[in-house]
This record gives sequence, structure tokens and C-alpha cells, in this order.
Amino acid sequence: MNKKLVLTGALSVLLCSQSLFAYQPKPTATRGGLGGAALGAIVGQAIGKDTKGTLIGAGIGALAGMGWGAYRQKQEQELRGRLQNSGIQISRDGDALSLYLPGGVTFPTNKYSINSGFYGPLNEIAYVLSKYPESIIQIAGFTDSTGDYNYNIDLSRKRAASVANYLASQGINSRRIAAGGYGPEYPVASNNTASGRARNRRVEIKILPPNGGR
Repeated sequence: MNKKLVLTGALSVLLCSQSLFAYQPKPTATRGGLGGAALGAIVGQAIGKDTKGTLIGAGIGALAGMGWGAYRQKQEQELRGRLQNSGIQISRDGDALSLYLPGGVTFPTNKYSINSGFYGPLNEIAYVLSKYPESIIQIAGFTDSTGDYNYNIDLSRKRAASVANYLASQGINSRRIAAGGYGPEYPVASNNTASGRARNRRVEIKILPPNGGR
């Protein structure tokens, strides 16, 4: 694996993905993180007609046989088993399965290159996602509210792109992935405390059905 190529390629992924995150969810719908419906609303832009047809066609297999609820549950069980003690939180959010990657563990301060120690958990995520090709993957980066707003938006986008690029390097079809950044928007904790700011510095991975949960 050429990790240098993975990291330096993040900007190319970023440039390809920004239009996918042009939609800005309403704050009232996203307190406590981006909801599955909010991220799901962009899925029509995240995948082209050909890709969507391919994903739905693939659903004739495992997804069509068991339905999204069971398909999601199997992914969740595997992810929980493989990500124990990784610092990644897993939760259900409507039709989505949400993974919360803490920024302090995933990235060095003010950087968007992934900490080398976090390749292991990302490899586990990629392994599970590769077994469930009907799922759509949406990645969003967030920061705390300290510092310049535009800088934080840019940093969050680059961090989301780094995660998306790394997953693609591990064999996940990049056409399944959308990535974007929201900076300090949609905090999950108060920015008035150090612990709250640490929680807000994160990357969220949403795992959604082919229709984006709509």
C-alpha cells in the first residue's frame, strides 16, 4: 500500500466531491449530528443514474433477499465486533448506520493526514463495507468552533476527503462514496468546554441503503 499516494490524493477526492455536499441541512433537523435523512437527501447527487442502477441491480442478491433492516444489522454486528476498543462509536440513525471517528484520534491537530495508528480501524471498516456492496457511504467532517470559520470548513472537507480516499484505496468503489465538510456546524456537544470541543472534532460515516434512506 502506498500511504503517501493515499494522503496526497485526498485533494483530488475533495475536488470531485464538493458538489455532492452543496446541500446544507437545516439546523433544526441536525442537532446531535447529521441525521440519516439530511445526508440521504444528497444521495441523488452522490451517485449517477448508472451507478444507482448498478447498486439497485445488485440488490437482487443479498439485500433483496433479506431487506435493508437485516442487511444493515449484519453490517452493524460485524463492525461492532471488529471495532472494539478503537474509539469509534456506532449508532443507528433512522435507516442509516452511523460511525463517529474522533478527530483527536484520527488526525493530528490542524492536519488532514490520517494518523498512522488509525489505519487499522479504517481497514476494518473497509473490510466490512466491501462485503456489503449495496450500501452507500457518506462521509462528513466537522471541527469545533475555535479559530477561523473558513479555515475550519476547509479543514473539515479535507479530513472527510482523506477518509474517503483511504477507503477507496482499500478497494471500496469510489462511486459509492460522497464526502464533504461542515466545519463547526452541527455540534454534538458544547463548544464551551474542552471535552465538548473534542467531541465536535470528528468525522461521521453514514452507511445508507441504495435509495439513501428516502
